[in-house]
Amino acid sequence: MYRAFWWLCYTLAGIWLQEYVPGVDFLAPGLLLALQEERPGAIAWLVVVWLVLQEGLGGLAFGFGPAWYGGLILFFQVGRWLFDQKSFLFACLTGLVLGCWMVGLTLALAGLEEIHLFVEPLMGRALLQTLLFPAVWWLADTWYPQRLRSHERPA
Repeated sequence: MYRAFWWLCYTLAGIWLQEYVPGVDFLAPGLLLALQEERPGAIAWLVVVWLVLQEGLGGLAFGFGPAWYGGLILFFQVGRWLFDQKSFLFACLTGLVLGCWMVGLTLALAGLEEIHLFVEPLMGRALLQTLLFPAVWWLADTWYPQRLRSHERPA
C-alpha cells in the first residue's frame, strides 16, 4: 500500500511538472527507477496508467506513448548488459538516448500525420529531456524509500 502511495505521489508530481515544462516527460525517469527495482507487477501498472495519461495529454495521434516507453524499456534491457543499471552514468545515457528518440519519433509520427514541425523547438525540448532526465531520476532514486527497495544496493 505504501508503494502504491509513493508512485501515486510521483505520478502527480510528474504531471504537475509537465504542466510547467511542456514537452518533457517527467514520468520516464520513474519508469527507469521501476525497471531498476525489478517489480514486474508495478512496472505493468505504471506503464498502463502512464500511457493512458500521456496519450491523453499528448498532441500526436495514438502511438507516441507506446513507442516512447517501449524504446525506454528496450534501451534498459540492452543497456543493463553493458552498464551498471543503477548508476548515474546509465541514467545520463538513458536521457541522451531518450532525447534522440524523442526527435526521431516525433518527426516520424508528425510525418505520418503530415504535420509540419519547426525543428528548433523540438531540438530544444529534446535537449531539456536529455538534461533533466538524469536529475529527475536521481531525485526519485534518492527519495524512493529504502524499505521499498527490492534488494540492497552495492556499496
